[in-house]
Amino acid sequence: MSERPFWLYVPEWLADEVWHFPYAYHTFQKYIPREALVLEVGFGSGRILSRMAKELNCKCVGVDVEEGAFSSLSFFSRQHGVEVEAVKGSGFCLPFKDESFDVVYSEGVIEHFPILMSQEMVREQARVCKVGGLVMVSAPNKFAIFHSLTKLLLGKRFLFYPEASLSVFELCRLMSRSGLALLKRDGFAFGCQFFMLKEFFLDQPLPPRLRQTGSRLLHSFRKTALYHPQSPLLNSLMGFQTLVVARKQGSKYP
Repeated sequence: MSERPFWLYVPEWLADEVWHFPYAYHTFQKYIPREALVLEVGFGSGRILSRMAKELNCKCVGVDVEEGAFSSLSFFSRQHGVEVEAVKGSGFCLPFKDESFDVVYSEGVIEHFPILMSQEMVREQARVCKVGGLVMVSAPNKFAIFHSLTKLLLGKRFLFYPEASLSVFELCRLMSRSGLALLKRDGFAFGCQFFMLKEFFLDQPLPPRLRQTGSRLLHSFRKTALYHPQSPLLNSLMGFQTLVVARKQGSKYP
């Protein structure tokens, strides 16, 4: 039985957009052609992939190693009325032939491994992408200051430990070294780092005055346009996750 918490997969937060999945979907879908053949590496809950199948009419395939991911993907696929192919496998050795997909992406996956392994995973995503196709990768943003602070303060108690954070520049460099041509920088869910701060700190035992002040400030901030800015530039630099879109070039992957 996996020790990963059940709520990571089946959807306690569907009714609210405090978490990052809706913002991740809206950012990824900007770059994905309708009716494309799409692979998500590490599909997790399946929230993004199943919605992509419904709203973009894409043929979607997901690969993951976690047992809980498959039941969750089934839940969201039924909810959206779509079929999504799910395959159990590792992102380091994808069970697909070279140049199989129009688009290959991962959302919040590579940061859980040392940088050389992250590089290997991106190269594997590029391998199964068609020449001229898109490879998209997102990871926690080093300059999402409150999220980075939360991880620093909690250390090994952080729910998703171990998890690195990358700047958009580091992510660009990683993808360039995989032989990909960079196209776009973006990001998403700036405000979700404050939700995590609330969950892990403000809702914990604190002096009542400090907790109430923090909660009031957060409630007011959520009503402003700054909570989730629409600028790709700002989101790439400071979003909860930073995202890079790249194109696969050449007839053979190096």
